[in-house]
Amino acid sequence: MRSLLILLAFFFVAAPRAEAQIIAVYFKSDKVAQKYKKQLVEWNGHPCVVGEPMKGIKIEDGQIKYSPDGPNELYVADPEKPEDPAYYFLDGEKHPTTKKNRLVIQGPHIEGIAVMMRDESLAGLSKEYVLRMAQIDEFRDDRDRFDKGTVDWNSRHARLVSALEKLRMWLESTAFPGALKRIDKELKKEQKYATGHIEARAETAYNSIKEIETPEALKRISQDQFQGAHNFRAMESQHLRFYYIDEITDEQVRQALLLGEEVIEGFRNTFIDPYISETYVDNIPDTIFQEFFFVPDTDEAVIAYSTGFYNTDWSRDREQRLKISGERSIGMGTFRDRWRNNQPEIPGIVCHTLGHSLSSLHYGDGKIQFLPQDWISEGLGYHISFEHLGRNNVTCKSFNHDNPGYVKREFEEKKEGEKSMGTGRRDTYNEIALQFGRPIDQLALRELYEMDDADLAKSWSFFDYVLRKEGLEGQLWLQAAGKFSTDKKTFIEKWREAAAAALGVTPREAFKDVEGRWREFASNGQDTSESTGKRGSR
Repeated sequence: MRSLLILLAFFFVAAPRAEAQIIAVYFKSDKVAQKYKKQLVEWNGHPCVVGEPMKGIKIEDGQIKYSPDGPNELYVADPEKPEDPAYYFLDGEKHPTTKKNRLVIQGPHIEGIAVMMRDESLAGLSKEYVLRMAQIDEFRDDRDRFDKGTVDWNSRHARLVSALEKLRMWLESTAFPGALKRIDKELKKEQKYATGHIEARAETAYNSIKEIETPEALKRISQDQFQGAHNFRAMESQHLRFYYIDEITDEQVRQALLLGEEVIEGFRNTFIDPYISETYVDNIPDTIFQEFFFVPDTDEAVIAYSTGFYNTDWSRDREQRLKISGERSIGMGTFRDRWRNNQPEIPGIVCHTLGHSLSSLHYGDGKIQFLPQDWISEGLGYHISFEHLGRNNVTCKSFNHDNPGYVKREFEEKKEGEKSMGTGRRDTYNEIALQFGRPIDQLALRELYEMDDADLAKSWSFFDYVLRKEGLEGQLWLQAAGKFSTDKKTFIEKWREAAAAALGVTPREAFKDVEGRWREFASNGQDTSESTGKRGSR
């Protein structure tokens, strides 16, 4: 029987590892940092240089090593030109595209080095930027098929603006803040056009953030069991609510709520507004449907607050559940996510979690319940994280209560000579999915505890394909998956018929035909070699 408990954990090694990892190099003083001012960006509130190790810097067994006394070389990109590749491949070796793409940093200048993106590369970021710009052009062309000011024009205009806003956030979260001027100019131009109720809906959500009273139950647990040591606060917006220990600042929560509302509005702009009709409706409620609860990072506190406030049952899998960072449940008409306060990045939690909740609402007929299609839930969680942040730091886990035990999944290190990892996260995920992913009709029958690394890669890759290439018909087909999968005996046959009706494939070969479309897209449909100036053929 499917468990209603889904567990979440930060797991920085839980993504397929590209050959390169993007790092951030921090300096001992602002004065020293200015020696590298042409490459400086701000990340996590501090100036740094972002790039890939070339010489002197190595990542071994999770540890970053560099030459503290000598030179350290990096491949670096132009912060103002994300479309320009930082390097090219010749005979399997990387070479900087220009002299400006090689940067030498002296060891004594370095305060510290952190991994910024474990499963991405500079080449992958350049490719992602080009793909995003191409999609924005497609959205603009689709909008311009309609007369300005009409319902169809307005909904597609909102989708275009949302794509530009997500691109802006992505640029800020990666290595290209210098490119913001171009995007801001385009945003300013497009935002001159009002979109009626869509614009009003977004403003209502963004302006709804407010502090609320801390529940008496939390105060009581703190006083009775911890001598009042824990001080909780609470804040909410139109769709989201946070309960949090005051080690987290109000501003962090305010920004997390704003991000969450932007995610929800962006989802509506992309997946709902362009296709809205009497038969294709918006199932996102106008009230709170998601709670986040951050508790002190001790086993005692986790059990006390989750039991006393969420009535959590700890009779099963207690030891294993205490090893991980978060837990997902449903109660009082909301999705609930309880987290230990040991997380470095609340935005990552918000993005991935909302992927689960929005998939349940949109593909599950608006009901507050777990979607029986885990691949869709995971695919959307990864998609939203990548779209808004350029990275995913949350990995979901579950228990198989028919065969008791904690299921832990990691992407394995590649063996010598095994599968080329491509040039970045997109290539990596697509390649793993193409080589090892199950056919979609098999993946659709898998529950979370049964999914392995290739299944997660396939979940994102296939979802990405449906979003980018199948439009309304693809959304209808995914909704059919949510609708029909409640009955496993008839699910596959009904979903096959839905594929034939929505996607125009032959009923007999429906899954084979759709799988073929995805394979073509994942293999060849995202080639940006001409746009990004690859020189691998030299």
